[in-house]
Amino acid sequence: MNRISVLFAAGALGAAALTAGCSGSTAKSAGAAGASTPGTPSSVASTSSPASGQNPDAGTGSTSASSPAAGTSSSPNPGTTSSAPPSAPTHAAGTACTTTEMPSGTWRTVPDSQGAGHVAADIAFQNTSSHTCTVAGFPGISLLASNDHSLPTNVLKDNSVAVTTISVAPGAWVHAEMRYSPNIPGPGEPQNGQCEPMTVHAVAQLPGDSAWSRVTLDNPTTVCEKGELQVKPFVSGQSSPDGG
Repeated sequence: MNRISVLFAAGALGAAALTAGCSGSTAKSAGAAGASTPGTPSSVASTSSPASGQNPDAGTGSTSASSPAAGTSSSPNPGTTSSAPPSAPTHAAGTACTTTEMPSGTWRTVPDSQGAGHVAADIAFQNTSSHTCTVAGFPGISLLASNDHSLPTNVLKDNSVAVTTISVAPGAWVHAEMRYSPNIPGPGEPQNGQCEPMTVHAVAQLPGDSAWSRVTLDNPTTVCEKGELQVKPFVSGQSSPDGG
């Protein structure tokens, strides 16, 4: 090989080495730049710091939906149980008597009570239940004909007699005395014959009760003056003393 060929080959090798060195430096620079500025995912930035003014410990919307509302508790209230309370007694002591205890009544004329065209009769009820109840006040009354058709009835309370509360034991009686005219007609009634249709049956209400008990008359009677009954409050016993 001549001298010119040797010089040419040496120059070519030097150029190649220079080119390789420049490429390696560029690659290292690029790699160093990439390592110094890594990308930050937007999802990390949004969850790593709360919004301005927000308490970091406060629940987010997704957690508050699964939590009880403020002031509520997921546990039962103190003192409550899941079982139903025991059934209340069917009749408390001292409760007012009703048609349950006194389903029917009687109407009996008081012996030797006639006077001034009026007569007295007792409307009475017996406690047929197995417990004690109370009665205090006046009966409600409605007169009925033989076909149970309602007749004129006008109940006047005799407030000259004090109302007392009567404790009625099983089997005991209470009664209210009534006075009425069976034969003296009032204004607008026939002056001859019967003043009103004959009362054969009656129904009555105990004080404070809304139901009616059927009452049986010992003797059907007319009740004049449009069915006017002067009634005393209930007292103990089945009947008034003779004479009323």
